[in-house]
Amino acid sequence: MIPIDVTSNVYMDQGEFERKSEEWMKNNQASVQSDMQWILFGCFLFAIGTGVLVYSEVRYVLMTREYDLCVQISKPIDESLSAQMSATQKVRTYLSIGAILGTVVSLWIILFPLCHLATGMLSSMGYAFQGCYELAFMVAFVVAAVWSLFVIGCCWICTRPWTAIFCLIVSFVGEASLETGQAPAVLMWILASLLSAYIFFTWARVILNEDPKPDPERSKLVSQAKV
Repeated sequence: MIPIDVTSNVYMDQGEFERKSEEWMKNNQASVQSDMQWILFGCFLFAIGTGVLVYSEVRYVLMTREYDLCVQISKPIDESLSAQMSATQKVRTYLSIGAILGTVVSLWIILFPLCHLATGMLSSMGYAFQGCYELAFMVAFVVAAVWSLFVIGCCWICTRPWTAIFCLIVSFVGEASLETGQAPAVLMWILASLLSAYIFFTWARVILNEDPKPDPERSKLVSQAKV
């Protein structure tokens, strides 16, 4: 058995590779079917996790917009709204974190069967495929982070645009680092993202000042509408 990993090239005639792949799948139909069922189940869980994340973020976005409106029309923030925002924020924390962890698990369920298929198929050709499961375990965290940042950025783009743009940029750069297929590139993205997040939420967000401000014109229009 020739040891290979995900970075190795398999030197084999394409026709021979396809023939051996088809032969292995015919001889292991039960295993292939089982793996495909797990992959479909993982995709289903991924969709659920994404839906929960969207629900959690949009729910808090709507509450934030209600708070912003009160600030813009110079309406006093009553205790009930503050209490509702606090409760929504608490629920959002649990829902969003749970949804992100759910996407990680769903990606494991998708990637591990793919590793099982690749390992079995290559072993029938005389190759010992190594490191796939370990790589899949780590990649799931990165993919979940990239996808979650993209979803969160889309949800907040009209309410906190600078924060949303920051999330989207980090997501796109993370996707680019994954496309390279190089661990150092992904590690550099993780470190750069943590540093840029610290800078953004400590200084840049304060300088950009995207929080709502009193709007005399809107306040006047609301007062006239009430009359």
